[in-house]
Amino acid sequence: MYQGLDMVITKGDTKIAEECVKIARDLPDYFTDSGIVNLIQDIKNYQLFVVNDSGKMLGFIVIAAKYPQAAEILWLAVKKEHQNKGYGTALIEHSSIGLKEKGIRLLEVKTLAPHAGYQPYEATRRFYDKNGFMLTDIIDPYPGWEPGNPCALYVKIL
Repeated sequence: MYQGLDMVITKGDTKIAEECVKIARDLPDYFTDSGIVNLIQDIKNYQLFVVNDSGKMLGFIVIAAKYPQAAEILWLAVKKEHQNKGYGTALIEHSSIGLKEKGIRLLEVKTLAPHAGYQPYEATRRFYDKNGFMLTDIIDPYPGWEPGNPCALYVKIL
């Protein structure tokens, strides 16, 4: 468990999936209806952590351990009114500590590439840059992604 001020990060389970979905639905610039269907499945199948402050859930992260030394952030969201306050960074830091303890050495995340020209994701890419992720590749088209959504692959060495 990670604690800072009134912030507490704990392991989540499928019982709080609806709260995660509500957070995602309240961020329509980032999450599509088809994406939310995948989010529900991923919460069931992969590791979920949630950040609470003063007893209220403010965000979550879903991580898949893909290979013995690599994991991927599948989902990361913080309520809009609580963004830029350290909650997303705390979720990454907390997750990274646990992954390192399990021998994971590389954490990846996929997001919309810069040349897509979609303004909301400029802040997303800055967030990952600030948290030590490096852009390593752009894949367009990315298998499974809707056409016109080039994928930027970011990695962080743990």
